[in-house]
Amino acid sequence: MDESHSSVRRGFFAWTDRVLSQRIPVATVAFHFNLYEGEDAVHVQLMGTDSFVPGEVPERDYWPGSETFTTGEDIFEIPYSVAGEDWQAWLQTSAELARSYIAGGERSGILKSTRGVGMGFVDGDMHVLWQASAV
Repeated sequence: MDESHSSVRRGFFAWTDRVLSQRIPVATVAFHFNLYEGEDAVHVQLMGTDSFVPGEVPERDYWPGSETFTTGEDIFEIPYSVAGEDWQAWLQTSAELARSYIAGGERSGILKSTRGVGMGFVDGDMHVLWQASAV
């Protein structure tokens, strides 16, 4: 991993730690990372949802439910120089960052105390990044 990737990873971990330090509503049963195409970067927003319903193919098909919590305009930006050249690469890079955080981020227990964590572009497929074994 080169320095720019390491810097983005550190920044993502710090951003996620900070946004998860807020009060999370009790109605939150899952989290979802929304991805948006920005001018110079992929924009990442974290939201809490009131349901987690995996579809027929859970790793790439689920519906995140209604919003209970959101970072709103407080987004994290992954520069295209790190994220890659197209939306598939952006999704892969973003998912790798989120999975890495789920595996060892300071506040990852908050994410893992829910039914699941997903990610996807707002108008695209949703992908399950982590799912509790008893969902």
